Amino acid sequence: MTDKSQFLHYLTNTERSNGKNYKSSTIKTYVDSITLITADLNNHLISEIDSLYNIHDVKELKHLFDNLYSIPQIQKEEVIQRKRKTNAFRRYIEFRETIQKFGLTQNQPDLQEVEQSRTEGGKKVVISLRSERDGRLRSQALILHGTTCFGCEFNFKKVYGDLGEGFIEIHHLQLLCGNLAQVITDPRTDLIPLCSNCHRMVHRKKGYVLSLAELKAVINLQSSDKLPDVESKELV
Repeated sequence: MTDKSQFLHYLTNTERSNGKNYKSSTIKTYVDSITLITADLNNHLISEIDSLYNIHDVKELKHLFDNLYSIPQIQKEEVIQRKRKTNAFRRYIEFRETIQKFGLTQNQPDLQEVEQSRTEGGKKVVISLRSERDGRLRSQALILHGTTCFGCEFNFKKVYGDLGEGFIEIHHLQLLCGNLAQVITDPRTDLIPLCSNCHRMVHRKKGYVLSLAELKAVINLQSSDKLPDVESKELV
Protein backbone atom coordinates (compact mmCIF):
# COMPACT_ATOMS: atom_id res chain seq x y z
CA MET A 1 0.00 0.00 0.00
CA THR A 2 1.48 3.36 -1.01
CA ASP A 3 1.83 6.32 1.34
CA LYS A 4 -0.81 8.18 -0.66
CA SER A 5 -3.26 5.28 -0.33
CA GLN A 6 -2.58 5.01 3.39
CA PHE A 7 -3.19 8.74 3.84
CA LEU A 8 -6.45 8.47 1.89
CA HIS A 9 -7.56 5.53 4.06
CA TYR A 10 -6.66 7.49 7.18
CA LEU A 11 -8.79 10.46 6.11
CA THR A 12 -11.66 8.24 4.99
CA ASN A 13 -11.88 6.36 8.24
CA THR A 14 -10.90 8.89 10.90
CA GLU A 15 -13.54 10.88 12.73
CA ARG A 16 -13.08 14.61 13.21
CA SER A 17 -13.19 16.23 16.65
CA ASN A 18 -16.95 16.77 16.22
CA GLY A 19 -17.52 13.02 15.75
CA LYS A 20 -18.26 13.30 12.03
CA ASN A 21 -16.27 11.83 9.16
CA TYR A 22 -14.58 13.97 6.54
CA LYS A 23 -16.64 14.62 3.43
CA SER A 24 -15.39 12.96 0.24
CA SER A 25 -14.80 16.40 -1.30
CA THR A 26 -12.66 17.42 1.68
CA ILE A 27 -10.65 14.21 1.47
CA LYS A 28 -9.99 14.78 -2.23
CA THR A 29 -8.92 18.36 -1.52
CA TYR A 30 -6.48 17.26 1.18
CA VAL A 31 -4.97 14.49 -0.95
CA ASP A 32 -4.62 16.80 -3.96
CA SER A 33 -3.14 19.53 -1.76
CA ILE A 34 -0.13 17.35 -0.97
CA THR A 35 1.04 17.84 -4.58
CA LEU A 36 0.64 21.61 -4.24
CA ILE A 37 2.48 21.62 -0.91
CA THR A 38 5.31 19.65 -2.52
CA ALA A 39 5.59 22.34 -5.20
CA ASP A 40 5.65 25.08 -2.55
CA LEU A 41 8.44 23.30 -0.69
CA ASN A 42 10.47 22.97 -3.89
CA ASN A 43 9.93 26.59 -4.87
CA HIS A 44 10.47 28.27 -1.52
CA LEU A 45 12.25 26.02 0.96
CA ILE A 46 14.00 22.88 -0.27
CA SER A 47 14.73 21.50 -3.72
CA GLU A 48 14.54 18.13 -5.41
CA ILE A 49 11.82 16.64 -3.23
CA ASP A 50 9.66 14.28 -5.26
CA SER A 51 6.73 14.32 -2.87
CA LEU A 52 5.82 15.23 0.68
CA TYR A 53 4.80 11.58 1.00
CA ASN A 54 8.51 10.70 0.97
CA ILE A 55 9.05 12.56 4.24
CA HIS A 56 8.07 10.34 7.16
CA ASP A 57 9.79 11.90 10.16
CA VAL A 58 7.27 13.84 12.26
CA LYS A 59 9.81 16.32 13.64
CA GLU A 60 11.05 17.12 10.14
CA LEU A 61 7.49 17.58 8.90
CA LYS A 62 6.65 19.97 11.74
CA HIS A 63 9.85 21.90 11.06
CA LEU A 64 8.97 22.21 7.36
CA PHE A 65 5.43 23.30 8.23
CA ASP A 66 6.61 26.08 10.55
CA ASN A 67 9.23 27.32 8.09
CA LEU A 68 7.05 27.13 4.99
CA TYR A 69 4.16 29.09 6.45
CA SER A 70 6.42 31.78 7.85
CA ILE A 71 7.60 32.73 4.34
CA PRO A 72 6.05 36.11 3.34
CA GLN A 73 5.18 34.94 -0.19
CA ILE A 74 3.29 31.97 1.20
CA GLN A 75 1.52 34.14 3.76
CA LYS A 76 0.27 36.40 0.95
CA GLU A 77 -1.33 33.49 -0.88
CA GLU A 78 -5.09 33.59 -1.35
CA VAL A 79 -6.68 32.84 2.03
CA ILE A 80 -8.89 29.88 1.10
CA GLN A 81 -6.15 28.16 -0.88
CA ARG A 82 -3.64 28.64 1.93
CA LYS A 83 -6.10 27.34 4.50
CA ARG A 84 -6.71 24.20 2.43
CA LYS A 85 -2.99 23.55 2.22
CA THR A 86 -2.29 24.16 5.90
CA ASN A 87 -5.18 21.90 6.92
CA ALA A 88 -3.97 19.18 4.55
CA PHE A 89 -0.43 19.50 5.89
CA ARG A 90 -1.69 19.24 9.49
CA ARG A 91 -3.72 16.13 8.66
CA TYR A 92 -0.69 14.57 7.00
CA ILE A 93 1.40 15.24 10.11
CA GLU A 94 -1.32 13.64 12.26
CA PHE A 95 -1.32 10.65 9.90
CA ARG A 96 2.46 10.30 10.21
CA GLU A 97 2.20 10.59 14.00
CA THR A 98 -0.23 7.65 13.97
CA ILE A 99 2.14 5.59 11.83
CA GLN A 100 5.08 6.47 14.07
CA LYS A 101 3.15 5.88 17.29
CA PHE A 102 2.22 2.33 16.34
CA GLY A 103 5.57 1.45 14.79
CA LEU A 104 4.17 0.75 11.32
CA THR A 105 6.17 0.79 8.11
CA GLN A 106 4.87 1.76 4.69
CA ASN A 107 4.11 -1.62 3.13
CA GLN A 108 4.53 -4.27 5.79
CA PRO A 109 3.76 -3.29 9.37
CA ASP A 110 5.87 -4.90 12.04
CA LEU A 111 3.06 -6.27 14.17
CA GLN A 112 5.42 -7.12 17.02
CA GLU A 113 6.01 -3.41 17.57
CA VAL A 114 2.34 -2.47 17.78
CA GLU A 115 1.95 -2.83 21.53
CA GLN A 116 -0.51 -0.07 22.38
CA SER A 117 -4.24 -0.82 22.52
CA ARG A 118 -7.09 1.60 23.01
CA THR A 119 -10.09 1.37 25.29
CA GLU A 120 -13.44 1.50 23.55
CA GLY A 121 -16.96 1.20 24.90
CA GLY A 122 -19.71 -0.87 23.32
CA LYS A 123 -23.24 -1.93 24.21
CA LYS A 124 -24.21 -3.73 21.01
CA VAL A 125 -22.77 -5.23 17.85
CA VAL A 126 -22.84 -2.52 15.19
CA ILE A 127 -22.53 -3.57 11.56
CA SER A 128 -22.66 -0.14 9.97
CA LEU A 129 -19.61 2.04 9.42
CA ARG A 130 -20.98 4.60 11.87
CA SER A 131 -20.60 3.21 15.36
CA GLU A 132 -19.87 4.16 18.91
CA ARG A 133 -16.37 2.72 18.58
CA ASP A 134 -13.24 4.84 18.37
CA GLY A 135 -12.66 5.87 14.75
CA ARG A 136 -8.91 5.75 15.30
CA LEU A 137 -9.14 2.01 15.88
CA ARG A 138 -10.69 1.63 12.44
CA SER A 139 -7.90 3.69 10.89
CA GLN A 140 -5.27 1.57 12.61
CA ALA A 141 -6.96 -1.63 11.44
CA LEU A 142 -6.93 -0.42 7.84
CA ILE A 143 -3.26 0.52 8.05
CA LEU A 144 -2.48 -2.93 9.46
CA HIS A 145 -4.75 -5.08 7.31
CA GLY A 146 -5.53 -3.09 4.16
CA THR A 147 -8.91 -2.89 2.41
CA THR A 148 -9.31 -6.35 0.88
CA CYS A 149 -12.05 -8.49 2.43
CA PHE A 150 -10.61 -11.24 4.64
CA GLY A 151 -13.57 -13.45 3.79
CA CYS A 152 -13.98 -13.45 0.01
CA GLU A 153 -10.98 -11.27 -0.97
CA PHE A 154 -13.24 -8.68 -2.60
CA ASN A 155 -11.60 -5.30 -3.12
CA PHE A 156 -13.82 -2.30 -3.84
CA LYS A 157 -11.14 -0.33 -5.70
CA LYS A 158 -10.45 -3.22 -8.09
CA VAL A 159 -14.13 -3.36 -9.02
CA TYR A 160 -15.23 0.28 -8.75
CA GLY A 161 -11.96 2.12 -9.38
CA ASP A 162 -11.39 5.42 -7.60
CA LEU A 163 -14.97 5.39 -6.31
CA GLY A 164 -14.20 2.33 -4.24
CA GLU A 165 -10.75 3.32 -3.02
CA GLY A 166 -10.45 3.12 0.75
CA PHE A 167 -13.92 1.60 1.22
CA ILE A 168 -14.35 -1.47 3.41
CA GLU A 169 -16.21 -2.36 6.59
CA ILE A 170 -14.40 -3.33 9.78
CA HIS A 171 -15.63 -6.35 11.74
CA HIS A 172 -15.03 -6.68 15.47
CA LEU A 173 -14.05 -10.26 16.33
CA GLN A 174 -15.01 -9.75 19.97
CA LEU A 175 -18.74 -10.04 20.52
CA LEU A 176 -19.69 -6.98 22.57
CA CYS A 177 -23.44 -7.63 22.68
CA GLY A 178 -24.73 -7.21 26.22
CA ASN A 179 -21.33 -6.17 27.52
CA LEU A 180 -21.69 -2.81 29.20
CA ALA A 181 -18.11 -2.67 30.38
CA GLN A 182 -15.26 -1.17 28.44
CA VAL A 183 -13.26 -3.53 26.28
CA ILE A 184 -9.58 -3.28 25.37
CA THR A 185 -9.36 -3.62 21.60
CA ASP A 186 -6.18 -4.54 19.76
CA PRO A 187 -6.51 -3.67 16.05
CA ARG A 188 -3.97 -6.39 15.21
CA THR A 189 -6.10 -9.26 16.47
CA ASP A 190 -9.61 -7.95 17.19
CA LEU A 191 -10.49 -6.10 13.98
CA ILE A 192 -10.57 -7.37 10.39
CA PRO A 193 -11.79 -5.87 7.08
CA LEU A 194 -14.88 -7.47 5.55
CA CYS A 195 -16.87 -6.46 2.49
CA SER A 196 -20.49 -5.43 3.04
CA ASN A 197 -21.86 -8.85 2.02
CA CYS A 198 -19.51 -10.88 4.22
CA HIS A 199 -20.05 -8.53 7.16
CA ARG A 200 -23.78 -9.04 7.02
CA MET A 201 -23.46 -12.80 6.57
CA VAL A 202 -21.36 -13.27 9.73
CA HIS A 203 -24.09 -11.47 11.70
CA ARG A 204 -27.06 -12.99 9.87
CA LYS A 205 -27.98 -15.72 12.38
CA LYS A 206 -29.55 -14.33 15.52
CA GLY A 207 -27.46 -14.97 18.62
CA TYR A 208 -24.50 -16.38 16.71
CA VAL A 209 -21.64 -14.72 14.84
CA LEU A 210 -19.60 -16.72 12.35
CA SER A 211 -15.86 -16.81 12.85
CA LEU A 212 -13.60 -15.96 9.93
CA ALA A 213 -12.82 -19.66 9.43
CA GLU A 214 -16.52 -20.50 9.40
CA LEU A 215 -17.26 -17.71 6.93
CA LYS A 216 -14.55 -19.00 4.58
CA ALA A 217 -15.91 -22.54 4.92
CA VAL A 218 -19.35 -21.34 3.83
CA ILE A 219 -17.85 -19.45 0.87
CA ASN A 220 -15.69 -22.40 -0.19
CA LEU A 221 -18.61 -24.79 -0.05
CA GLN A 222 -19.71 -23.23 -3.35
CA SER A 223 -22.16 -25.53 -5.14
CA SER A 224 -23.27 -27.58 -2.13
CA ASP A 225 -26.79 -26.88 -0.86
CA LYS A 226 -25.90 -27.98 2.67
CA LEU A 227 -24.27 -25.57 5.08
CA PRO A 228 -21.18 -26.90 6.86
CA ASP A 229 -21.44 -28.16 10.41
CA VAL A 230 -20.10 -25.19 12.36
CA GLU A 231 -18.77 -26.91 15.46
CA SER A 232 -22.11 -28.70 15.75
CA LYS A 233 -23.93 -25.38 16.20
CA GLU A 234 -27.24 -24.89 14.44
CA LEU A 235 -27.16 -21.95 12.01
CA VAL A 236 -30.89 -21.80 11.39
